Amino acid sequence: MAAEELVLDEGVLEDARVCEFQGMQAVRRCGGLSVLSWRADWHKAEAYELRSVSSGSQLQDARFAQCLVHLQKSRPATWQDLGHAWAHLEPGGRLLFCGGNELGITSAVKRLAEQLGQKPQIVSNRRRARIVAFERDAGEGPLVPESDHFQVPQTTEPGFSLRADPGVFSTRRLDPGSELLLKTLADRAPAQRILDLGCGAGPLGLSALRRWPDATGLLLDGDARAVKCASDNAAALGLSARCQVEWWDIREPVPMAEFDLVLINPPFHGGKEVDLGPAHAMFEAARLALAPDGQALIVANRTLPYERSLRELGTLEILEDTRTFKVLSLQVS
Repeated sequence: MAAEELVLDEGVLEDARVCEFQGMQAVRRCGGLSVLSWRADWHKAEAYELRSVSSGSQLQDARFAQCLVHLQKSRPATWQDLGHAWAHLEPGGRLLFCGGNELGITSAVKRLAEQLGQKPQIVSNRRRARIVAFERDAGEGPLVPESDHFQVPQTTEPGFSLRADPGVFSTRRLDPGSELLLKTLADRAPAQRILDLGCGAGPLGLSALRRWPDATGLLLDGDARAVKCASDNAAALGLSARCQVEWWDIREPVPMAEFDLVLINPPFHGGKEVDLGPAHAMFEAARLALAPDGQALIVANRTLPYERSLRELGTLEILEDTRTFKVLSLQVS
């Protein structure tokens, strides 16, 4: 990304340890610590032998002379990182904010400057990206968003509420694709071992566990923020004894096997571009994790061309086909 290239420009970084949020270029240059919510990024940092944590809440009482925050597609997630960075800066330390025009860095900088009551210092500005600096003063800092809650409707019993923290998929309402997939569970025979790939806050896997009280479930996600939410939601619903939630990347094997039901609402965007790679990796992971005669239920935008690759993995059936979404059933023998 062009914005990441600016990190190493002259005058951006001081000769001091840095805490870098959602990146590692600055830490590689200066030393310090990366906060990496995505497990794939954590693996990269591990390969470089860099220190990293998955959440700003794990920084405890650490203090830094400089913190660098990378602008994300999710504004709430970015502001949560800015809040952590502000809290862990030494007095007089530098808050660096980095991003590209495609993510709206200009408006984001304006918003942050208004909240801090400071004029940003532009330290690098090229390649349609910029980095600005603010000084850690005695002010309250960025306005960190609170968690949202959304309702998960059920067809045969009362619905329930789930918490979704900043950055977690579908924070304010259950997305229509997941809602359609849940409707198909009403006519399915009870499952005993359930796998939810890319669980988010947990609407699919936790709904299935509530529906079938004898079932156990494994919920996996590559975003540590989602893993924390899903785990807390499972505890709030009294499902922790039957539910395991783990931080997982699609390049890793699923830690268990022999599931008779796999639930998938796969991502299909990489930034602004359509990227079907993660979905296809999830389908292969599901194939390997399913028990003989097990079933994977997949919901997707109806325009996405998943059918051909899924037929190469097993028997495919289209269970639902609406104007916007489809639910696909994959069975392997």
